[in-house]
Amino acid sequence: MATKPLHKYTVQESNNLQVYENYSSVTITVDDDDTDNNGTDWTTSGDGVAKEVTIIPISGTAGDTIKVALKIGGSWGDDITVKFDDFPITINNLLIDQIRIESSGGTSTAEVFEVLSFH
Repeated sequence: MATKPLHKYTVQESNNLQVYENYSSVTITVDDDDTDNNGTDWTTSGDGVAKEVTIIPISGTAGDTIKVALKIGGSWGDDITVKFDDFPITINNLLIDQIRIESSGGTSTAEVFEVLSFH
């Protein structure tokens, strides 16, 4: 006698689970001299556009100002200004080609971020 499963996956639920199959992670170190444009480019790395990006702080100085820029559809948007204390942040519902992180905190300590992207 066959038993009935407690839960059945619908097609949409199955597709939702596949969203997180393809991901990549990169560590980005940003100096405070405001001359670095550190980031990652998912389109040239072969990963494709990122559907969701999470930026996680590894180390840095509280109170520093961090600028995050997104390249969407081949064009750079305006910088998003975030305090180091406000991380981690997640950006979703966009198809992101590239991300750039800059610091202008004024201290000599570099900020280190882990950028986790889902494609």
